Amino acid sequence: MTDRPKTPTHPPVTAIVIFRNERKHIGRCLRALLWCSEVIAVDMESSDGSLQIAHNLADRVLRVPVCPIAEPTRVAAAKLARNDWVLLVDPDEEIPSALSDDICQALAQHPDAGAISLPMWFYFKNKRLTGTVWGTLTHKQRLIHRQRCDLLPLCNRISQLKPGERDVRIPHDGENHMRHFWSDSYTDLLHKHFVRYAHTEAAAMVAQGKRFSFRLGFIAPLIELKKTLKDFDGWRIGFRGWALSGIYFGYTLASNWLTLYYQWRGAPAEHPADHELPTLTEITQTNPTRRMAA
Repeated sequence: MTDRPKTPTHPPVTAIVIFRNERKHIGRCLRALLWCSEVIAVDMESSDGSLQIAHNLADRVLRVPVCPIAEPTRVAAAKLARNDWVLLVDPDEEIPSALSDDICQALAQHPDAGAISLPMWFYFKNKRLTGTVWGTLTHKQRLIHRQRCDLLPLCNRISQLKPGERDVRIPHDGENHMRHFWSDSYTDLLHKHFVRYAHTEAAAMVAQGKRFSFRLGFIAPLIELKKTLKDFDGWRIGFRGWALSGIYFGYTLASNWLTLYYQWRGAPAEHPADHELPTLTEITQTNPTRRMAA
């Protein structure tokens, strides 16, 4: 691990990365976090060698049983962080140096903020995606203060500011965005959104009070299809735009209809404190070089 600043001018940050069989991405992700005061990597029973990479780069390595989504594990891992400022990064994401510099500056200027939102761009097949609802710049609330912001154990609902707290948004300058290497193939994309995400999204919708209706089941998916094709220029980028828009439409349709199942089954808990969190086991290997560098 490379040397970190001895006297940081901003509050210390703990980065948390949860992974399972991410050998292709995990090294790049963790090396981009070496500026953080603490890096916690949580392994969901990987079998491809990515665990050893995490041992070489992270300060602490934890293990947890396989979970359908990462959000409950994030909540549990954040409770173990040494610092109140927690940076949440997926293993297929990378924070470039331009963005890490902006994060440090924002922390120094706004130490009393509740959260900091980072600019993000999706990459498909290792190229920045343009067009469709997925191919546009977004801001994600990924840097949170544990005392001022609640972490949520629900799919795609990462955090929620406590009353009276504020979010600081880092402006995008063209290069300082989080790079989300979202998917490498259409097959992978279909599996993620129809086998995994549709169910977890539906459960999260019901947990937050959404109930099935004619509009939700029939009208809303068509509105989303129009949005991704027309409003976000999906039709302009040819086959890729139409294919991704079709996948997005199908995902929205499936998620909305699956709310019926989760309503019948019983809504998941709506409050973070009501969720049973997974148990994390520390498996950090002794690494004198890493410890000295940290």
